[in-house]
Amino acid sequence: MAGAIRKFTKQFIIICNLFASTCMLLLYLLPYTNQQHYWFINLFALGFPFLLITQVGFLIFWFFAKRKLVWIPIVSFIVCWSLFINFYGIHLSKPQTSKQASTFRIATNNTHLFNFFENNGMLDAQMIQKVKDLQVDLFAAQEFVFSLDSSSPITLEKIKKRLGFQYVVAANDRSFGVHTNIKQRNERYHPFCVAIFSNHPILRWQKVQTIKEYNHTFLWADVLVGTDTIRLFNIHLQSMHFEKKEYEFIEHIDQQDMEEVKTTSRSIIRKMKTAYLLRSNQAQEIKAEINKSPYPVIVCGDMNDVPNSFSYQTISKGLFDSYAEKGLGIGRTFKYLSPTLRIDYIFYSKEIALNQVQVIRPSLSDHYPVVADFNFNKK
Repeated sequence: MAGAIRKFTKQFIIICNLFASTCMLLLYLLPYTNQQHYWFINLFALGFPFLLITQVGFLIFWFFAKRKLVWIPIVSFIVCWSLFINFYGIHLSKPQTSKQASTFRIATNNTHLFNFFENNGMLDAQMIQKVKDLQVDLFAAQEFVFSLDSSSPITLEKIKKRLGFQYVVAANDRSFGVHTNIKQRNERYHPFCVAIFSNHPILRWQKVQTIKEYNHTFLWADVLVGTDTIRLFNIHLQSMHFEKKEYEFIEHIDQQDMEEVKTTSRSIIRKMKTAYLLRSNQAQEIKAEINKSPYPVIVCGDMNDVPNSFSYQTISKGLFDSYAEKGLGIGRTFKYLSPTLRIDYIFYSKEIALNQVQVIRPSLSDHYPVVADFNFNKK
């Protein structure tokens, strides 16, 4: 009887280990899958840190229990090494606070509307100062808002001056906007948009929006940096649209009764599926625009998705992830839920050299800014 239990236990552990390995290996196939049918593989990217911890546990267990089975987690680690370095920065160099004269500095940040609602229709002065303190040459802002009323203190031109930039372009869609009081029918509309601020000349820019859908607008601008031109993309992919109660449910799931878990879990899964499908379309459209660029590209933005997801692998193909190249640790960029959520990125072409990258903490937004210093590779 004891022998049968041991045999069953051993086979069960092997199956569990193979399942964890399969989940990791499926991430390699993710860019080639039809997301209409296989969107759920993105959940393995979301759970990638936990898969890594599980594999380490199996490695230790097999080392002492059945050493010849150590190959299962070891093969997974070898094959999935690139997935690991996408997820975890392993570079020990200490970032510099001051920018070298030969470099240009870029920041990306979901600004949370500069706390527009919390400040009764004004932009948070402290947040504006935080952006100025970054001393960047180019700033890509997502969830940005401004006023179309020329008498308002938050017109695009006035915000540009307050932030200390010479140029600005914004991709706003009149279908989407914010109001300080939605009940006031005559209140002026404030565009909800992505924007690029620059201290280098913007030669040309374009808004791209294929469908009238929230977060389906992105922006690129050709920027003259010295004698070289780059095409800078600012993107903001579909969010999960979780409500406050759903955030609270996830953070306190151990305190929920079974009926609440069933009901809320179904709602969360539906929203995740919708978001993954929309992001997959957005990622493919963005990649098509990137491939058209006659110049080296830098892609900034809030992707609302983690490393190794379909969106990440699609957009980053042929580009470098600045944090994976020069960062240290997980590089969390979203304040809430899991400490493993790096969802804000700066990608760049091989023609551009990365000097350093930082995730700036603390932040007055719900996202942490990502800042990177670049120069051009010598020809």
